[in-house]
Amino acid sequence: MKRRISSLLVLLALGGCVTVPTGPSVKVLPTKGKSFETFMKEDETCRQWANSQIGSSVQETYDKNMATSAVVGTAVGTGVGAVLGSASGNTGAGAAIGAATGLLFGASAGSGSAQVYGAQTQRQYDNAYVQCMYTYNNQIPGMRQTVAARPAPPPPARIVPPPPPETAPPVMAPPPPPERVVVPAPEEYEAEPPEFVYSPRLDSYVAVGVPYELVYTGNDYYYYSGGNWYRGAYYNGPWSYVPRAAYPPVFVRYEVVNIRHYRDVEYRRYVRDRGHYDGRVYRPQYRRVARHRPVY
Repeated sequence: MKRRISSLLVLLALGGCVTVPTGPSVKVLPTKGKSFETFMKEDETCRQWANSQIGSSVQETYDKNMATSAVVGTAVGTGVGAVLGSASGNTGAGAAIGAATGLLFGASAGSGSAQVYGAQTQRQYDNAYVQCMYTYNNQIPGMRQTVAARPAPPPPARIVPPPPPETAPPVMAPPPPPERVVVPAPEEYEAEPPEFVYSPRLDSYVAVGVPYELVYTGNDYYYYSGGNWYRGAYYNGPWSYVPRAAYPPVFVRYEVVNIRHYRDVEYRRYVRDRGHYDGRVYRPQYRRVARHRPVY
């Protein structure tokens, strides 16, 4: 009996040694021309931010699941084994066998649930890491980064010679219509929905805890990228360029630097007293981005 229990404890020890990933499992490359030192600083910043998004330690949660399942399995196995042992006239042996069996199955169940939690946390970590590195304009394999096209220079001024004396004035041709400048919108990104706090000064919800500007107002999301605002129906796109003439009131009254300031003021108030915060908080539902496979 002692040998059987010792074997089960060895299995538990081996299950508890499962390594849970603590870094990104996706590859990110620096943009052409960026120094390696700058890329390493951005990588360190994004790793810290991704760690802050997954909450408590993954390994700690794994160990808690293992321990809880093992304790519950041992208790149930002890009770069942005692009942069976009592029927056969040996209550102590039945309880010991039941405890060992319950310990084995409880540890197995705890290991399985902990591994599922680790996979979900790894996906959440990778999404946050990729989102952060993307804002630094790094290269994400499988994602195409777009750069706003520069407007074409205006045509040179047309020099019209003076009319000869005693002639009718020439008929001036109307100026050519201005060329339409096409501003490509940023692509959709795969990420967990951020948390929004309502800023009374801006009269809008502003995303907090993310390294970019995202405003929710008038039932639309507005994403700031490359000096322009883009509008979308979801927090992660798809995005369409918003001309200045179509700005909502918050962007007419405030520049981006002011929006960041009032966002940080409200976020600090929210963080200091989460339990008694009297403001409004909003988090949208998670939306998966559908990636279309190329057809060859």
